[in-house]
Formats: sequence, structure tokens, C-alpha cells
Amino acid sequence: MVLVLDDHPIARQGLESVIKLHRPDEETVQAGTVKEAIDLTKKKSIDSVFVDLNLHNESGFDFLEWIQSQNKNIKTFVITSSSSESDFVKAKNMGIDAYILKDAFIDDIMYSLRVVDRGGKFYSSDLMANVGNTSEDDKRIDTLTRRELEVALLLREGYSNAKIANNLSISEGTVKKHISNIFSKLEIYNRTEALVFVEKHMERFQTILNS
Repeated sequence: MVLVLDDHPIARQGLESVIKLHRPDEETVQAGTVKEAIDLTKKKSIDSVFVDLNLHNESGFDFLEWIQSQNKNIKTFVITSSSSESDFVKAKNMGIDAYILKDAFIDDIMYSLRVVDRGGKFYSSDLMANVGNTSEDDKRIDTLTRRELEVALLLREGYSNAKIANNLSISEGTVKKHISNIFSKLEIYNRTEALVFVEKHMERFQTILNS
């Protein structure tokens, strides 16, 4: 069963029609919000999802991260109007199976289904051509989860672990784990280096969080 997550009903219907061309017997369900998508995934036997990243007041990444947290064996297709390199790199680092731009031809979507069905990965050639232009620091930033980005910004503000935990409504133990991950991924060793790094790349951090 395939789930399509997009906040535009016409886009959902159009994508469902394309999927039916490749998998005529496949049952599909539609969701307009992350909550609806999570609820359907809990209730149905979903094996593939098509996710738009730019939803109304929320991000498709939230659903993709939830899928990963559940260790579900679900094929993940991002189909979006976002040509943001940071979005693409983040999705790729998450291990998504396909990244397709919404202005792609129907044949490209069909081809991505065939590639993924065979166990491969499909990424838009236009996006792949630009990946090499990313700096090493940007590549490190793109490996951070959304929560780690939020914690990093609070480290920049000089917040203690307790204050970060209170601000994000998580435990101090979870904060410590996030900070450890941040240090490892950014290849830094203490809070002072974290402050300097985030300050230097504030625009990148904010762009990703606002996407």
C-alpha cells in the first residue's frame, strides 16, 4: 500500500494516478498533514510513501524522521518543488530511496518506481549535478537532524543543558545525547567551538530550519 503526503489535494490525486500507471493493482491512501500520515501508517500496511517536504506550517521531514524512529521497512520517495540543495543532501543522508522534483516528467516518476522496486536509489539529475559545490562545513551541517539543529542554536545562546531541556520539553539526558551527536557530526570538541561554528554558519542553520 502506498501513502501520498501532500497538502494539495490536486497534487495528491495527480501523483496517485501516476503511481497507478506503474502499479495498477496498488492500493493508495492520501494524507494532507504529518499527523494524518502518521495515523494512517500506524493503521495500514504501508510499504511506500511519497512525501512533499513543503507542507503548510510543517515539514515532510518530520514524517520521514518519524518513519526512521519506528524502524519501519518503508520505501521513501520525496517528491517536492524544493530544489534546495540542503533539503536534498539532508534527505539523501537520511537514506531516502528517491528524490524527485515536482516539475519532473511522468516518465521520471515511473522510472524512479522501477529503480526503487529493483532495490536501487533514484535522485534528480539536476540536483546531483550541484552537490559537488557544497562546502565541507555545509555537508556536516546537513547531517544534523532537526532537533540537533535546534539544540545547536541554543548552545550558541549559551544555554545550560537544563535550560535547553526546559526550552525544548525534553530530558537532560536527551540533551546530552544530542550535544554528543552535534560534536561528533560537526567535528568539534566543546561548547565554545560549537558557539563559534554556529555563529559562522547561522544563515545555513536558519535556512534549513525554516525550509
